[in-house]
Amino acid sequence: MKLRHRLTGAISLCATALVLMTASISSCSGGKQRGAESDSSVLIIGVMPSVDYLPIAIAEQKGFFAKPIRLVRFSSPMERDAALQTGAVDASVTDYMGAMLLQSKGTKVQLPIACQGAFRLVLGKKPQLNTLADLRGGRIGLSSNTLIEYATEHALVEGGQPIPYERVEVQRIPIRLEMLRSGELDGAILPEPYASMAAAEGLKVIDLPSHLTSNITGLVFLSSSVKAKESALTSFVVGYDQAVAYLNTHPREEWIGVLQDLLGITPKVAKTLPLPTYTTATQPREEDLLPILDWMKGRGLVSPSYEPTGLVGLQLTD
Repeated sequence: MKLRHRLTGAISLCATALVLMTASISSCSGGKQRGAESDSSVLIIGVMPSVDYLPIAIAEQKGFFAKPIRLVRFSSPMERDAALQTGAVDASVTDYMGAMLLQSKGTKVQLPIACQGAFRLVLGKKPQLNTLADLRGGRIGLSSNTLIEYATEHALVEGGQPIPYERVEVQRIPIRLEMLRSGELDGAILPEPYASMAAAEGLKVIDLPSHLTSNITGLVFLSSSVKAKESALTSFVVGYDQAVAYLNTHPREEWIGVLQDLLGITPKVAKTLPLPTYTTATQPREEDLLPILDWMKGRGLVSPSYEPTGLVGLQLTD
């Protein structure tokens, strides 16, 4: 059976995995952890808090997965990527930059599934912070050599010119949010649901241009796991498709508990949280990788000759 037609399910993997991680996977994030290769029937997926994973959470709750998946939660991109590099997980939801960095450094990975996330710019608690221009000279939280840094540079622009600001290295997203609450940061780009959590507490939130919030994340697999766990992948994709169909045909009131319980958010945030339109899983488009790749080359993160050959375009088959 060709998984190509079921890639929709993979997207939900991204969304649900994150959700599941909070509720039922916390035991996997610490202590002993079996290698991803130890059981060919179980997919082990590394996740971070983001709405990318909602379809996966729905699939898990509704029993749409015929075979089990195991989710491992991470609080920083470095931890997540290290787990993938060492084979502790089979796959993880990451941005396109992260996938290209892994491949450029010799990790054999493939990016067969595009995910759907959401990011917004959050301003700190100081009363004078109301617009993008108010961030001039401000303290901006980010993590270096990540999509957040890329998005920050492209978002903090006024009249075609960069807005000067002080960079503050903050890798962990929850800490970034706490520093915004306390006034230690003047701004930071946060993924959902963190941006909505900030808005619910009275912080100003600014939407970003669409090219900085869509078509930028996907599910990256170890190439070895793609070969060894085809049956589990098939099961996952089928379950994802069912979850997307459910989300598209049932009102939020019927599955709001998944948002609240699995993302660890309040009923108020769960009710107003903006969500992407989850669609059938699709492969990332190479043209969406190119602007990010150009920025990476300009920063010296990859060699000038690096190209993401073989990273996208994989067709999973049974």
